[in-house]
Amino acid sequence: MKIDLRAIGVHLANLAWVAVRTFFDTMFVLTLAGAILAGASYYFLREDNWAYGVLAAAVALTEAVVTGIFLGSKRAIALAAAHGLGALRIGRSLVRLVFERMLGIVDSQTKGERGGRIAQTLERIPLAKVESILNGAVVSLTGDAEGSWLRRKIQAYLLEAVRKYTLARFREEDAQHGGIDLLKVKHELEESVDNALVQKVVGGLWIWTLLMLLGLPLTVAAQTYILIALLR
Repeated sequence: MKIDLRAIGVHLANLAWVAVRTFFDTMFVLTLAGAILAGASYYFLREDNWAYGVLAAAVALTEAVVTGIFLGSKRAIALAAAHGLGALRIGRSLVRLVFERMLGIVDSQTKGERGGRIAQTLERIPLAKVESILNGAVVSLTGDAEGSWLRRKIQAYLLEAVRKYTLARFREEDAQHGGIDLLKVKHELEESVDNALVQKVVGGLWIWTLLMLLGLPLTVAAQTYILIALLR
């Protein structure tokens, strides 16, 4: 059965707005910071050589814009994903889609019927085989994505996050039991995937944000100091 992702598409439209707003907010802050750093760079260089001061200011502003584009894009995708995982519980929906695509598991079926003949024979399966099935299911679902580039990007980002978290849980299950009980893991993931992924996404985002916010003024300060040293 082909899984229709249009139900998630409505939520992804809202996530796209979160992404766009985050991108432009980040660009505004970084461009403003760049303008301040550019002014400071020109101020310290103007007495030695005003032309070099203008050049240094232009370089500082350009670096701020480039940093804003990079960081804004990263924050836009990450915060949209975090919003979808935390508020809309999209992670749970994606886990269900992945497992349905993998084996056709349906919760309403009884244990003896679950997932049909394939699921019955693979109820406890080796890690290597389930990794291959999982990767194939995620690739297949990513190919079903529809809508704008941003919506497809967010969906691919979420699916990849779910894939990594699911794979980590598969490895834990295999280490404990020597195989994977798919339906058991599916239920556990549905309960925990959203909160776990929100923490991971937001945590990683703050690291990137801190690096960029510290790196930009340090870079401009180093450039200005080198120019002053060369001119004097």
